[in-house]
Parts: sequence; C-alpha cells; structure tokens
Amino acid sequence: MDVPNKITPKREKKKDAIIESAVVIFAAHGYHNTRLEQITDALHLTDKSIYYYFNSKGDLFIEAILSIQAQLNQLIKSIDAKDYDHLIKIKKYTNHAMSINGLTLLMQLPKSLADFARYHEIKANEEDQYKVWGGWFRKGQLEGSIIQGNPSEQRNFLFGSLFYLHRWYSIKDSATYDHIQPFIENMIDRMYSTKYNKTI
Repeated sequence: MDVPNKITPKREKKKDAIIESAVVIFAAHGYHNTRLEQITDALHLTDKSIYYYFNSKGDLFIEAILSIQAQLNQLIKSIDAKDYDHLIKIKKYTNHAMSINGLTLLMQLPKSLADFARYHEIKANEEDQYKVWGGWFRKGQLEGSIIQGNPSEQRNFLFGSLFYLHRWYSIKDSATYDHIQPFIENMIDRMYSTKYNKTI
C-alpha cells in the first residue's frame, strides 16, 4: 500500500537513510528478528517517524530488497555494455556484487510478504536478472570462453556459491571483500573457463 504523504527532497533523503539502515540491520538479524526500533534508534529517529514513510516492517523490507536489486540492475547494465568476453563479465559482476550490503537478503524473502503491493516487482527483477546471468553463460559457450553445460544450472550453482560466501564473510569480515576476490576469480576459472589448465 502506497504512503500518501508528499515526499520532499529532504524527506526523500531521510527515506533513503532509513532504507540503508534497514538493509544493514535486516542483514544482521533477519526479517523476523528485526524490530523497527532498531532501525530508528540507529538513525536517532522516533519510532513513530518511520511510519511517515512506511506502513509496516514488511513495506520497509520490500523497499530494502528493491534497493539492493536496483544496485544489481545498475551493475549488470554497466558490465553488459562493456566489450568483454562473457567469462570476464561474470567475474566482474561477482566481484562487485559481493560488496553490496544485504545481498543475502535476496535469499530470505518471507512468503508472508507475497500479498504486499510491490512484491511482484521483486519477483520480476529476480527473473530478469536470472535471464541475464543465464544469457552470459549461454553466450560464453558460443564464443568459447565458458565450458559447455546447461546455462541455467551453471548460473544457479555459481549464484548459490556466491550467496554462501557472502553470508560467511559477512559474519567474519564486514569491512571488505577485496581479500577474497582472487579466490572468487580462481573459483570461477576452475568451474567454467575453457582455458583453465586442469592438469596438476
């Protein structure tokens, strides 16, 4: 349900700050274990002020997911515009996506939110992003940078692996993922590159 209040530039900035704070706290505690007071306390706001922008915790969670997806959409667009082979596109995407706050929330979307107004946008974004990933694997096979196989299965396997790594390193190191990027690139080469030397 849309909030009828008029959002001025100042209030838009505050709304964005609430969403950013929500992403961090939802990622740390999960949807069910997060209280709205945790988000408002982090921003030194009153508990009631959050309802000017969001009708409920569910509405805020959906906005947080959409903000993460928007970052991924922009990343896909910028990488897809480059003249890289598709294995390189996958490497660049994964390296940058790993640094996005709250990435694991995309795997934790409660079914109880399915009736919320903007839930369908999340599922549409998810489907579009899956199609792009699958397309990169398929085109990589055609150009010869990626080994043969089922593009959807290759995409899903890497997708799941990256979410596991993101969750693990979110717990161990919330500051930077730079130190594991070489490992991720090597992992992608070992799994998918036609040029990877598999002899020992």
